[in-house]
Amino acid sequence: MTDKAFDLLARLNDGHAHSGEDLAEFFHITRAAVWSRIQRLQSLGLDIFAVSGKGYRLSSPFELLDPEAIRAGIPAAYRHVLRDVSCVQVTDSTNQQLLLDATRQNIHGHVLCAEYQTAGRGRRGDAWIAPPGSGLCLSLGWRFEVPPNTMSALSLAIGVAVARTATALGVDELALKWPNDVLYRGRKLAGILIEMRGEYGGPNTVVIGIGLNTHISPRIRATITQPVADLSEALAEPAGRNLVASRLIQELLMALGDFSSNGFAPFTADWRLYDGLAGRRVQLDLPDRKITGLAHGVDPQGMLIIEHQGRREKFLSGHVRILED
Repeated sequence: MTDKAFDLLARLNDGHAHSGEDLAEFFHITRAAVWSRIQRLQSLGLDIFAVSGKGYRLSSPFELLDPEAIRAGIPAAYRHVLRDVSCVQVTDSTNQQLLLDATRQNIHGHVLCAEYQTAGRGRRGDAWIAPPGSGLCLSLGWRFEVPPNTMSALSLAIGVAVARTATALGVDELALKWPNDVLYRGRKLAGILIEMRGEYGGPNTVVIGIGLNTHISPRIRATITQPVADLSEALAEPAGRNLVASRLIQELLMALGDFSSNGFAPFTADWRLYDGLAGRRVQLDLPDRKITGLAHGVDPQGMLIIEHQGRREKFLSGHVRILED
């Protein structure tokens, strides 16, 4: 999907003010069309200001995603696994696009990034809000010829990979919230959405979607209904989005290789290290009931263990929240 407003965004992304007249001349359009594109970008959550006597200026320029830069940042030992790295301006959902591609071709090793998603999704169908430049919206296709018997723990293994990426970049105070959230100081830094196509226990293809916040403006934070964090506040020195994407993809490839061969076992130690629920009072919302009790980590299948009513019970899915201690 193309969006002419993003061509104008690339022009504004140099950090300078550009007059409406100059932009109209550069793009061979009318000044009214320039204003229409400015409004379109503002509607996506970008802060673009009109500077008196100077023109339009983007408040916080950012590094545009570059597939060649992303690929170059991945060590050669892993690049051969990548069949394709694509970056698009706008799409409905990177997961949805890879799932569609999977009906026509093998998407094993395909990575798709987007500057903006019109219908980004979270695990429970919640909208994933990510204005252009505010984070990474990235999906990776992977085929399991023989899925490990701990396939139910894949989202936990991917969570560990994301946490490892952030740790390597210099982020501390990280926690994993079962089954698919990465937290910084108790606020959501990244989310994971895994969707599968194939037969249970047989060959299948998964699409692994990652939403990782890199820089969220105060205005956008105010519109998000849960506490969020981003890399800009968690790192002493800023990290370019292409570098972050490269490091993340590398960790995902390493994790998927380990998971394909050995299941969840190689990730259990790091899961315990990052586990943000263990020893905490939690409430698990299920379709037919609510469970309140003490979290005791996860079992080898990635199931959450909760002690309640004098016994320990395991759960494969559900929405969990931490209660006040």
